[in-house]
Amino acid sequence: METIREIVLQEMNEERYNRKHIDAKIRKAIEENPQTMAQIDHGLVLIQQYMAGQYYDSKMQRIEELKNMDIQSLVMEIFIGIAYCLKPELFTSVSAQMACRLAFSDRREAITTVAELMAVLCITDAFDITKEDKMASLMVESRIQLPQSVIEFIENSEYLPPMVCQPLELTHNFSSGYLTHNDSLILRTGNHHHGDICLDVLNTMNSVALRIDTDFVCTVEEEPTFEIKDQEQQELWDTFKRQSYAFYSLMVHQGNRMYLTHKVDKRGRIYASGYHITTQGTAFKKAMLELANEEIVTGVP
Repeated sequence: METIREIVLQEMNEERYNRKHIDAKIRKAIEENPQTMAQIDHGLVLIQQYMAGQYYDSKMQRIEELKNMDIQSLVMEIFIGIAYCLKPELFTSVSAQMACRLAFSDRREAITTVAELMAVLCITDAFDITKEDKMASLMVESRIQLPQSVIEFIENSEYLPPMVCQPLELTHNFSSGYLTHNDSLILRTGNHHHGDICLDVLNTMNSVALRIDTDFVCTVEEEPTFEIKDQEQQELWDTFKRQSYAFYSLMVHQGNRMYLTHKVDKRGRIYASGYHITTQGTAFKKAMLELANEEIVTGVP
């Protein structure tokens, strides 16, 4: 039975680390910044001018779909998505991610349209689209001014740590087990459905309490499982390792009793929803976890 303390800690963890809450914080920061709101107004004019142009047939069809949307809300959504780019990100990756914000019937058309809208909105100076050299890829970097607290929230909320209270019971395919948000239990965009995915099995797996083997973590150092070839890879590994040990410490200080949530892919295979702490990671990640409810094994030769 969870205590009030464990439930409060879980709510605090979700508020601090959950990306589901970032959009609201970014939206509030944008709305409170007169300069950024002026850029959005400018962007709205630019998009209206873009939509008024004459282009080839397929592009005109995409613009017709845009005319059925709330353009001001669309510009705001693009600004919110761009605000995540605290450092240069691939243009193709950003446009693909933000295509989900458009209710287009065809995903490829949505990506193409977002890419075009980003090119138009870049004129507002809310973000930069750059290319280092002729052979380099296009990169996007936000220039939207955000409070330091929001920036820190974005940096902290890459991945959710395990739950410190038992997950809520899964009752339908769009539930997560977490206290403050729901999500599709079927991995990858476009695979969600309402058919049977054996929720009873997922509930059973979610209910298994785990703990970190502190003796192991304090004795064995986590090392990369790949060859580090350059400084960039070294920095990425150092960041991942630092984040991992921060989450190990967080879980231990919050009672060292945790629960992983689980999802299925479209073939029904089950995956633990964890990144820094997971039962399906490297040998180190697997070795550092053990069952929280210890029992002496008997009857084994």
